[in-house]
Amino acid sequence: MPNLLRRVVVSLPLLLAVACTREASAPAAAPTPAAPVAATAEMTAKLAKADAKDGAVDQCVHRCAGCALGMDGKAAMPLQVGDYTMHFCKQACLDRYAKDAAGELAKLKVD
Repeated sequence: MPNLLRRVVVSLPLLLAVACTREASAPAAAPTPAAPVAATAEMTAKLAKADAKDGAVDQCVHRCAGCALGMDGKAAMPLQVGDYTMHFCKQACLDRYAKDAAGELAKLKVD
């Protein structure tokens, strides 16, 4: 009997640790898709520069404009702006551009 009690006392913290770890690693919610945005000539010109900056001129801005093109965006978080597809790194960046693409693109520095 004391041997069984010792096993329970030793096993219980391990089981709790495994259970807590599994809850903490739950999958993130799927990104909320954004509606396509019409592009002005100024927006299209800025998007063309941002598209070239990522190394492939393919009408897809692969770098996250919400992070000043400083990191890769995710194909799972796209925004269609005119003929260009923009990828964003997180939902907050996507939401900001979906809300005011013209204003955000006007502030984006692409040199």
